[in-house]
Amino acid sequence: MIDFRYHLVSLMAVLVALTMGVVLGAGPLQGKISDTLSGRVEALSKQQAELRQVNEDLVKQANSASEYIGVLGRKVTPGQLTGKKVAVVRMPGVSDEAFNGINEQLKIAAGTIVNSVTIKDSWFSEELLSYRDTLASTLAGKLADKVDAKVSSQQVLATALGMGLTSADKEIQALVSNLSAGDTPLISKETVTDPAQMILVLSPISSEKDTKAGGSQIDLDFVKGIDGALPKGTVIVGSAKNETDYLTKIRAEKLEVTTVDGIGSVMSNTSIPFALLADESGNNQAYGNEHYASQLIPPFPDAEKEENK
Repeated sequence: MIDFRYHLVSLMAVLVALTMGVVLGAGPLQGKISDTLSGRVEALSKQQAELRQVNEDLVKQANSASEYIGVLGRKVTPGQLTGKKVAVVRMPGVSDEAFNGINEQLKIAAGTIVNSVTIKDSWFSEELLSYRDTLASTLAGKLADKVDAKVSSQQVLATALGMGLTSADKEIQALVSNLSAGDTPLISKETVTDPAQMILVLSPISSEKDTKAGGSQIDLDFVKGIDGALPKGTVIVGSAKNETDYLTKIRAEKLEVTTVDGIGSVMSNTSIPFALLADESGNNQAYGNEHYASQLIPPFPDAEKEENK
């Protein structure tokens, strides 16, 4: 049985150990402890300064590279899309700044933006799934062999949009009007007056977007439908910085569609006209320097001619 003497001895042992620690810390070991701590603080400070310098150097390099690409782009971009008609499809979540910058780049390249479509949140809203299923079943019969019974309603609607934007057939063009009709329009565009030869899709930074009507999940069937309508001449631009980004998921699934990351950046904007031309020629790549990129920038047509001489 443990008695009072045991507790007393234990308490004394603790007090003795504490006293020795105080004496040693303030006496013989004080200098060593202080020197050790000072050395570590100096090492950490030096490491922090080195990392700060490395970060500043990287920022300077990135800015220099961006500036160089911008200068190069201004020299080689003008006239590259002469005679090309482009449809721009803006998905929910794309900023005005990115949208305007890309449109300006297409104009510098002498491309003609014949149709500009904004996809509304209603296109992806879970609450309107039944409405979209009904609309898709109505439109599917007008898409000939572009879709089959196995594809989703999302892919049917996206195929209808892609065909409507690129077809010279008035009945097919009317599909775009179907998508913008009713009390819950899916897009902002109402009519198509001139068919496009290329489609540029601007995708959001994140694959998920909160809406007032609830949540909306932007799935990959949208891109499958657009690209299915125009397999050559379709490019998706967006962000692939994070695993959850829409463009990252497109690349991870290895869909046969050309993508350009870094939406809104100088390098991205410069790459877009050349990416459209490359895809039109049957060259599908993932351009940029973010997740799953396969090539930094698209080939320049003039450079290709020189290589082939």
